[in-house]
Amino acid sequence: MNRLAPALAASILALAACSSGGSTAPSASPGATTSTTTAPVSTPGYPDSIVVLGHSGATGGGSDPMNLSRDARENSWATGTNPTVNSVYLRVLARNPAVVGHNVNLAKGGSGVDDLLRQAEGAVELDPLPELVLIETIDNDIRCDGTDPQNYEPFGATLDSALDIIEAGAPEAKIFFVSQWGTVSSYMDAFAGFPAVVRANSGDGLCDTFDESGAPKPDGIAYLQDVIDQYFAVIVARCEERANCFTDESALRAMAVEPDLVGPDYNHLSIAGHMEYAAIAWAALTGKGVIPS
Repeated sequence: MNRLAPALAASILALAACSSGGSTAPSASPGATTSTTTAPVSTPGYPDSIVVLGHSGATGGGSDPMNLSRDARENSWATGTNPTVNSVYLRVLARNPAVVGHNVNLAKGGSGVDDLLRQAEGAVELDPLPELVLIETIDNDIRCDGTDPQNYEPFGATLDSALDIIEAGAPEAKIFFVSQWGTVSSYMDAFAGFPAVVRANSGDGLCDTFDESGAPKPDGIAYLQDVIDQYFAVIVARCEERANCFTDESALRAMAVEPDLVGPDYNHLSIAGHMEYAAIAWAALTGKGVIPS
């Protein structure tokens, strides 16, 4: 989630874009098995293949403290293979051995809804076709310059086009959108004592959450949260029009925001954060019956 001021957030995204892990070329997550002599038996109700689309929140970007510019896809809450994270993929794998190696991460740092079109095209070219499509988006579409209300409809129209691509190319796939983790207020409360975060989010801009003196700015916090909520409302509305599309119903908003859950860049989740995110996403997936518990 890009919670930092534009200048600092842009520098982080630039690093992510230069990472060798940022390619949208189809590839299984690190550590995945790509071939077997005998195909594992599929467990009814669970997907045999998973793909994640979206931005750096899904790539594990910023979760490797030794290399913040690397897309640490093994740490991804969605398709990662790090057992500490216990990603959605690993949770499915524990119940359905047929999904082994079919965990593809097409997310890319710095991407917005326009990039979902290309990622969706990549998803429907996979073999096997994805049976569960996880999507984490919004952040990089936020403008914070007063024009976000005019962007909601174009955002929704482009989102529709991406969903059309998935539905046409992988008609059996279930599509699941996740919301942003935590709230603007809970993030600012957790990091109000961190000078770098306060400086990066201070000013007189619409989305600045601290004033020039470093004091919390309620109007900015409320404005940014409303913009986020409006974009997610567009996702919910477009998703509700489709039989195989679901959202977490803002379940991730309830995620606790604590410093140890956020990486050293103060912007992306740490390994512990991805672990918490995966647990909440899994609860939403199973709670809504998208997949069995």
